[in-house]
Amino acid sequence: MKILKIDYAYYYYPENVNSLDSFIEYLNTTDKKFIKLICLDQENCVEPYFIKEDAKERYFNVNLLKTIYESEGTVLTRAEYDKRLAEAVKNKCLDCVHYTEDSEGDNLIGHREKLSLDCKCWSYEKKEQ
Repeated sequence: MKILKIDYAYYYYPENVNSLDSFIEYLNTTDKKFIKLICLDQENCVEPYFIKEDAKERYFNVNLLKTIYESEGTVLTRAEYDKRLAEAVKNKCLDCVHYTEDSEGDNLIGHREKLSLDCKCWSYEKKEQ
C-alpha cells in the first residue's frame, strides 16, 4: 500500500487523499496549522512492515514539514506480523552469532527492531563453522 514518509515517520494518507500530489495540494490549500494523521509506529517492527494495532493518531504541524515522499508499506495485524517474523528468524537468524533463544522459547525478542520480514537484518553476522 502507498504510505507517506514525512521527515522520519510513516503515515497513512488522510481520508479521501490517495496520492502524494493530492496530499501536497491538500497541505497547500488547508487553513489548518495542525492536521490529524495516523502514524505507523516503528517500534517492534522494521520498515516497510508495520503493525496495525500500534498505529497512533498524531497531530502534525504543517508549517514544520521538511521532507515528504511516498513509500510502499505493508501493514499487518500483530498476529500476522509475529507469524511472519518467526518464519524470518528461522530462515535468517539460526546461523547468526547474535542469535539466542530466550528462556521461554519466544525467539522473537531481540529481532523485532533488527530483522525485516524480507529477512534483511542490520546486525547479522554468520557464525564461523
